[in-house]
Amino acid sequence: MRHFLIITFFFFLSTFHSFGERDSIKRLIADTILIKSTITKDTLFLKQIEQTSHDNGGFEWKIWLPTFTALIVLLVTNLVTLYKIRIDTKESIKKEIIISKIKIERERLEKFYDPIFTTLKSNSAIFSSYGPQTFPRDNGVLETEASEVWKQLVQNVIIPNNKKICDTIQQFSHLIDTSDSIDKYLDYSVHSESFEHFINFPNALHKAFKYPTDFVASVETIRTKVLQDLKLTENKLLV
Repeated sequence: MRHFLIITFFFFLSTFHSFGERDSIKRLIADTILIKSTITKDTLFLKQIEQTSHDNGGFEWKIWLPTFTALIVLLVTNLVTLYKIRIDTKESIKKEIIISKIKIERERLEKFYDPIFTTLKSNSAIFSSYGPQTFPRDNGVLETEASEVWKQLVQNVIIPNNKKICDTIQQFSHLIDTSDSIDKYLDYSVHSESFEHFINFPNALHKAFKYPTDFVASVETIRTKVLQDLKLTENKLLV
C-alpha cells in the first residue's frame, strides 16, 4: 500500500510537470519553434522572428509593385513605339513629297522646256545661217538662190517646228515653272501663226505680231533653273 502511494505520488508529479511544460510551450508558441531531436531526445526552442504587418488601408504595395512596374514598362515601350512610328511616318510622307516633286520637275523638263528649247535652238541656228540677213546683196543670182533656200527651209523646217512648239504650249502649259510667265509663250504662238500666214500670203499686218524679245534666252534661263531645282530635290533623298 505504501509503495502504491509513492508510485501514485510520483506519477502525479510527473503528470503535473508535463502539463506545466505543455502550458509553457503553448504560451511561447507564438515566439518559439519547438524542435525535438530524434537522436538525443532533447527539445530545442528556437526564437521565431516576429513579422510585423503594416496596415495600409487594405492596399499591399509589395503585392502590387511588380504589376505597376510592368505597366509602366509597357507604357514606356508603347510610347517609344508610337514615337518611332510617328517619325517613320513623317519621314515616309516627306520622302513621298520629294519623289512627287521630282516627278513633276522631270515632267516639266521632258514635256515642256526641253522640247521648246531644243526646237527654238534649231530654228535659231537655221535663221542665223540661212535667214535674210545672210543673203548676198548683189541683186543677182546668189541673192535669189539664197532666198529660195530660205523659203524651202521655212516651209519644211521652221513652220513645222513652230507648230510643234505651239502644240507643246497648248498641251503642257500647266507645267510652266512658277518663276515663269505664260505671256511670252502666248505671244510666240500668235507670232508663229501670223508668220505662217505671211509666208503663204505676204502682208504688212505681220509686223504687228513680232517675235518675243529674247525668247530663246528667256526659255534657256528658266530651263537651267528647273534643272538646278531638280538636282537639289534629288539630293534631298540622299540626306
